[in-house]
Amino acid sequence: MTNRNKGGALTGILATIAALLLVFAGLGFTFGWVTLNDSPDKSTIELNKTELKEDTDQAVEATEKFIKDSAASVEQATEEATEDLTDDSDQETITPTPEAPEPQPVDSDENAS
Repeated sequence: MTNRNKGGALTGILATIAALLLVFAGLGFTFGWVTLNDSPDKSTIELNKTELKEDTDQAVEATEKFIKDSAASVEQATEEATEDLTDDSDQETITPTPEAPEPQPVDSDENAS
């Protein structure tokens, strides 16, 4: 039986790196972070670091705002749930009394012995 998992971890790591590079390249071309220049003398790949930094900062700010808004929503929902529980505890609680068990008929065969 052969071991098919030889180098499996390394292959997985390399595949992940390749996927991340493809995603970065796709985003780079889409957002204008990466440009290709091809002239007869040389070909260049340029990274617009200024625009990349600005877009990254905007993404960080948007993420922070989302987290703060989410935290505020959770806090508000928690306060409302606490108020609902507090309002319910102010009401009078009526505890039902257990009913008396009904008498069982006595079997005359059991009494005869």
